[in-house]
Amino acid sequence: MKLIHIRKTIFLSLLLLIGLPFFFYGGPSYHSARSFQAAWNLGHILYFSLFTALLLTLIEKKVTTWPPLRVFISLFALVLGLGVGIEFLQSITGGRSPDMEDVVRNQIGCMLAFAFFPQPQRSQHKNFFSLLKTIAILCLLPALCPVTQALIDEQTARFQFPVLADFETPFEKSRWMNTRQLNNEKSLVRHGAGALRVQLSTAKYSGTTLFHFPENWQGFSLLHWSAYNPQPEALTLTLRINDTEHKQHSSAYDDRFNKKFILQPGWNDLVVNLKQVRHAPKGRTMDMQHIESLGLFVVQQDKSKEIILDHFYLTR
Repeated sequence: MKLIHIRKTIFLSLLLLIGLPFFFYGGPSYHSARSFQAAWNLGHILYFSLFTALLLTLIEKKVTTWPPLRVFISLFALVLGLGVGIEFLQSITGGRSPDMEDVVRNQIGCMLAFAFFPQPQRSQHKNFFSLLKTIAILCLLPALCPVTQALIDEQTARFQFPVLADFETPFEKSRWMNTRQLNNEKSLVRHGAGALRVQLSTAKYSGTTLFHFPENWQGFSLLHWSAYNPQPEALTLTLRINDTEHKQHSSAYDDRFNKKFILQPGWNDLVVNLKQVRHAPKGRTMDMQHIESLGLFVVQQDKSKEIILDHFYLTR
């Protein structure tokens, strides 16, 4: 039994040492797939489950006289302090902003390990551990929602292609950036039963960007999309498109496709010739097999405005 205990301790310690650098290095980029971003966040749950399991292994014989609630509160507080400390260090060493959702995930991991990891006191306190298991699972389910939703919508996007966005399915809004400025629209639509309402602020640049879609546009000739302008006056809206190589050119203005559209009041059905997109970057040809993002924005408005977007699709 002692040998098994030593092996378990060494194994858990090695896993934690391997995982520790990933708190500060690596991880998804701004443009990474949503499922990868969400799955990466779940690493906090896994790591602190292992960390709690290691602590339970180390203190197994030292707290046998403690009530399990006391042990749990002690470990829970320790994990909380460590998690907050890691977030603080990340902000210093990696330039990342502290994320309290990560701290919550750490605590879920602690709770899961304590609830399910074998402990000597388990048989004497079945009701307590049964309750803790239920609470831990109920806390875990919401944490799994982002990766589940991302996987569903990524599969939906592949199935819909060459439609890029038509706002007919539940999770399409998450394909776009600045979600706090976005609302699903059901009354003013150009196609189907849904559209996207975009709030435009008075910031220098305000709008939204479509990031998550099949990136291979090779062989397509036209991009179609519709925009509704509810203002009584015309509105200038800029469309930008870039490929994955754009970052290697410092995201320069002349290294992407940019085009201004004058939106008249009401619905505007718009078309972009993808040959122009292909030849837009200065000194090179855009990689149409690796299109990364499609952005729409206005410049320095004198007051807040809004537009409604619908039915982005490619044709040959």
